Order: sequence, then C-alpha cells, then structure tokens
Amino acid sequence: MQFHHEHGGEGAFEDFQRRWAANKELSLSYTDNEKDWDTCNKMGSDMIRLYAAVQPSLPIPMGGNSVWQRKYFKEVFPGDENYGGIEDEGKLDIVCYVDPAHPKLPKATEKYGAFRPLIVDIKTSAVDFPDQPGMAAFDAQLRRYSWVSGIRDVALLWFVKKGLGYKKGYSISFIEAVGSFGRGQEGVIARVEEEGDSAWIVYNDFMLGEMDRAQGKKGDKLDQTNAAKERAFNWLEQNAVLAPLSAITKQRIQFNAGYVSKESADDAGRNAGRQIMGIVNAWKNKEWSNTFGIRYPKDDRNDSYFRAFVLQDDGYKQQNFTKSDEQSFDELFQEDD
Repeated sequence: MQFHHEHGGEGAFEDFQRRWAANKELSLSYTDNEKDWDTCNKMGSDMIRLYAAVQPSLPIPMGGNSVWQRKYFKEVFPGDENYGGIEDEGKLDIVCYVDPAHPKLPKATEKYGAFRPLIVDIKTSAVDFPDQPGMAAFDAQLRRYSWVSGIRDVALLWFVKKGLGYKKGYSISFIEAVGSFGRGQEGVIARVEEEGDSAWIVYNDFMLGEMDRAQGKKGDKLDQTNAAKERAFNWLEQNAVLAPLSAITKQRIQFNAGYVSKESADDAGRNAGRQIMGIVNAWKNKEWSNTFGIRYPKDDRNDSYFRAFVLQDDGYKQQNFTKSDEQSFDELFQEDD
C-alpha cells in the first residue's frame, strides 16, 4: 500500500509479487484459510488490486497528505520522581490529512482548518469487522494512539482474507469495472459458469432469492427441469452481470471510522500508565507475574510469550526473540552521584 501511494498508484501489484516471492522457499505456518504460499499469493495480489480500486473513495489521499509509519512520543508521568522521563511511543500505520467533510468520516464535532487529521490502522483478518459505524473509536490500540498523538479521528482499514473458490451465494468485490458494477463495488454470485472462467453477479442476497423464485421449486428444492433452468437463465440475462473471474475477488476491504473523545483517550493514557508502573515495579522487584490463561475467555496457548517463557520452549524463544540492550533501561533507575 505504501508503495502504491509513493509511486503514483503504479507498480504495487508487482511490488507485492516480488516481496512475497522472497518467502516461497521458507518453512512457514499457514492457517486453514491461508492454506499455502500459492493461496496467499493469490489473496495478497487480489487485495492490493482491490485497494487500488477503492482507494479513491477512502480518506487516505495520495501524495504527501498521507504519512506512513509516523511515530509519536508522550511522557506518561511528567515530573514524577519514580516514573518521570518514561515515554509511551506509538508507531501509527498512516496519519492522513483530509477534507473535514469527507463522507466516510463521522460528522465533525469540532472545527478544523483546511485539513482534518486522521489515524488509520491496517489489519488483516479472516472475519468481517462489525458494520456498525463508529466502532473503530472503541479499539484499545486506536484509543492509545489518539492519546499519544492528540488526534481524535481514527479508522480501521480492515482486509478480510476469504480464501479462494467461487460458488453461488458468495460475496465478491469487483477489481475491474464490469457492466453496471464499478471498481471496488460488492456483489453476490448467482451462478458460476460451467467453464469456470466467469460468473453471474447480482447486487444482493434479495436478488438471489428473486432468481430462485423465477426458477421455481419442486417440494423443498429448486426445480431442476430444463424449463426451470431456462427461466432462471432468462432472469439472469435481464437482472445480473456476467463477469470474468479475473475481474472479481472474494477478498474484502472494510473501512470503519470513529471519533475518540478526550475522556476516552485520557482513559487509554491511564491504562498505559498502569502498564508502565507494572513493568517498572516488576523490574525493580525482579517479580514477573504469570497472567496467562489456557481456556476461554482468556486462552493464551498461542501467545508467543506464553510459549517461549511459560512453556519454556527454548528453541522457539531463540528463533523468535532477541534480548535487547539492558543498559538503557538500567539508566532510568540510576541515581546521580
């Protein structure tokens, strides 16, 4: 994505292919959804093509108005004799400066100048993000970013990994414009052609039901007679769009923006302070409490720290962790001569 923005919208697809190809021979672990290197290659390629399609509609502008990997620092306990000098650092994926009235942002509750600052955090997931507007403002990480930066508008750019394969009822997004569907627009597969290189797309699940009504039923199942199939096909020709599979993808991009109030941001700052106090006190007392769990609702069995330091998997620890410089941390607690 950063390559896309920094190169005028050109070459991001090839850049992803090059970067992912470097991992082809590595021994990697994949989820059931990711399956293997080739599946991830296809999903990732579709995602960057889809992002190029939807980016013009997002408050993530091209050029210098989108700053990538922006760092902010804030002293947590200014002037405190025990914890003073310790800063909380946030490395924000993107900070954008956008039109204050952008339609994808919450209605402005404060006055802005020419630009409205916005924090955008990028995530990938196998499940959809809740569609309820404004939910991003309740994300713990974004609230913390809001506190450390002072920026109140936050957003999640949510990439959903849907795997591969197409069949009736699957939701898709258009990478390329086809018929009445524009780039980035979503639809539902009504039928995949037997040749396997194209599919009929409708706008929503309601239209899928209309097609089934046109085909008719025999008992509890769709009528499979030639006459019924012809009725369904006639309906498709009138109400659906035939798209090549190369123009669509099952992958999905969601954007959810919200406004973090000052009270919510300050609360996140207090949480940061409690964490820092716990870290400092644990270091001073040489006591590190084990707060991990092994069952719902706190199942930490896949947590890297749990595996490395509680289960004491030394091979995993050596492979995934690097011991940092202790001197800089020690200097926080050295008294002046």
